[in-house]
Amino acid sequence: MDRAGVGYRIRAVDGPTVTAQDAAARLRVPLETIIKSIVFTDEKGSPVLAILTGDRRVDRKKLSSVIGVPKVRIASPEVTKALTGFEVGVMPPLGHRNKITTIIDQKVMNLSKVYGGSGTAETLMEIDPHDIARSADAKVADICE
Repeated sequence: MDRAGVGYRIRAVDGPTVTAQDAAARLRVPLETIIKSIVFTDEKGSPVLAILTGDRRVDRKKLSSVIGVPKVRIASPEVTKALTGFEVGVMPPLGHRNKITTIIDQKVMNLSKVYGGSGTAETLMEIDPHDIARSADAKVADICE
């Protein structure tokens, strides 16, 4: 991310932040400013990363439609780590082991800064969602319930 010129800040917190609710409470910020990065796979096993605000859930039919496949499912923790290099619950929105097709829910793009995983349970990344979209060459779409 540094080489790509992406502006971000790592925020240390007092205690684990494995869930969006944990992160919001530790940072004392609204839940909708926390982002979740969730890996899904299609029927062939091809991955897609969905990024959404902490107060929402992915609509799998919408996500499937956006990427043009019949169905998606959440990747297992083992598959997620193999693809990204990060554990579920602490995965950052960028900087993964492999390039993954990324879809960002349109609500995320209405925010000037968001907080997401940074690779450890005791830190969070503060970042502009436009930097995520640009760096990941992400598509922005309505993918939530």
